[in-house]
Amino acid sequence: MEKIVSLDSQGRIYLPEEIRKYLKNTTFILSERDGSICIRPIEEDPIQALSKLGIKIKKPIKQLKEEARKEVEENAIKKIRRH
Repeated sequence: MEKIVSLDSQGRIYLPEEIRKYLKNTTFILSERDGSICIRPIEEDPIQALSKLGIKIKKPIKQLKEEARKEVEENAIKKIRRH
């Protein structure tokens, strides 16, 4: 499926309704590849997403959550300090 879309003055892209219905997610990873933009949905349960890929988790979920929370906090602090 392909659609022509454009950025508004604030840099937002409007996704047509049929694409939004197809995607069914609200959180995505946006990446640039070879001059193209790729938007991939993020699974609601990252642990389940990893298991679908066959990746074995060797740490307890509680530890993974703590590590993720710490990383998010560190990134937020870095962003605040830049502004």
